[in-house]
Amino acid sequence: MKSVVWWSIGALFGLALMALGLFGSGSASGTVLCGSEHMKPGDTCERTQYGLTATETYEEKLQESVADAKTFEGGGRWVTFGIGTAIAGACGWRLVVAIRRRANRGSGAGVAPVGPGEQSAFAPQGFPAGQNFQQQPGMQQGFPHQPGFQQQEFPPPQGFQQPPPPGYQQPQGPYQQ
Repeated sequence: MKSVVWWSIGALFGLALMALGLFGSGSASGTVLCGSEHMKPGDTCERTQYGLTATETYEEKLQESVADAKTFEGGGRWVTFGIGTAIAGACGWRLVVAIRRRANRGSGAGVAPVGPGEQSAFAPQGFPAGQNFQQQPGMQQGFPHQPGFQQQEFPPPQGFQQPPPPGYQQPQGPYQQ
C-alpha cells in the first residue's frame, strides 16, 4: 500500500513539472523583491551571505529578473518539461507494477484455501524423489564418441597436475619452509 501511495505522489510531482514546463510563466512580472520585501525604483537591496554583504539596486534586480525569465523561455522550460516527463513516466510505470503486484498477491492465483488435514488440488512440482528411470535404447550418457578423438576419463587420473617449474623444490614436510 505504501508503494502505491509514494509512486502516485511521484507521478503527480512529475506531472506538475511537466505543466510548469509547458504553461509556466517565463515572463518578468515587473515585481522586484529584496528577500520578501517589494522594491521600488531607487531602492537598494543588501544581502549578506556567508559573512559577505552585497548591494544591488532596483534596476540591477529588475535586469536579473528579466534575464532569468529569458533563460526559462529559451531552454529552461524544456528541461523542466523533460525532467517532469521522465519522473512521471518512471513513477507511473512503477505505480502500474505495484498495483499489479498488489492485485496478484491477494488473489491466490485461483487456488482455494486448504484447511488442516485437506489436500491441495494441485500436485507438487518437480520429480518424485527416489525413482530410477531407465535410459532409452540408443541413447548413451554424455557426449557421443567422435572418430579421431580419444575420450579421456573424467576426472583424469593425475587430477590436472602440471610439472613443477624448473628449480622448484618439493617441501619435505607439511610445515617446513
